[in-house]
Amino acid sequence: MSSLIKEIAARIKYPLGHIISFDDLPALLEAFAYHLPFDNQAVLTKRTAPFNPDRLEQTFVTDRTGGVCYDLNHLLYEILRIKGFDVALVKATVFDQENDSWSATGPTHVAVLLRHQGDTYVVDTGFGVNLALRPIPLTGETVTSPSGSFRIAPNGAGYQLEMLRTGQDDEFVIGYHFYTQQTVLPEQLSSIEQVIQDHPASPFNKRSLLAIRTPSGHRILTQQALTIWTDGQKTIQPVTSDDQYVAWKHEFF
Repeated sequence: MSSLIKEIAARIKYPLGHIISFDDLPALLEAFAYHLPFDNQAVLTKRTAPFNPDRLEQTFVTDRTGGVCYDLNHLLYEILRIKGFDVALVKATVFDQENDSWSATGPTHVAVLLRHQGDTYVVDTGFGVNLALRPIPLTGETVTSPSGSFRIAPNGAGYQLEMLRTGQDDEFVIGYHFYTQQTVLPEQLSSIEQVIQDHPASPFNKRSLLAIRTPSGHRILTQQALTIWTDGQKTIQPVTSDDQYVAWKHEFF
């Protein structure tokens, strides 16, 4: 794993060789968000592999791609674990804003729970561009970053992520719901991958999607358009050819 750490450090431009403290986590999360895109290409091609260090190296070092939640947060989990943090992967159910309902795929989002000095936090680098870029405490405290404001609120026996995204929301909206008891080991992520690849309600198995945060906003590329948010302002450029799509993919992601 040491060689993987070295290669990832170079890719995200963050020095993983030194001791990382809790106070360093915002900078680490920003490094992840600005250099590793949310990318569903492997979902579309139904590519699978065991969730282990070899998969991480193939995805993020050899292929130099991004991934969906279970790829990005698996990598974050492994790095945090190696650096001495008390972490676990947790399943969550995404709230479908468009249809005002919980996703029919069930608990197929994967985030990271981190315990530090008696408190528990959500850290997540795999929720598209909706990234807090900060650990979010389960105490209900609101954290802010260039992405917006984020908080964790009780919901029944579990919790829900709530977001007020810069330039997008006028009030807090629900991101996803989770139970702290619904943790999973990396080798158990294959069942979630199968649902995301095959379920008819999965939003990621139908069309290409790449998304990445930037220091001033974010970028989203589909085969129809490139959408760029900069300082709360949105511009949309249509994709006019396959060659342009490929060029923008390499240039921006």
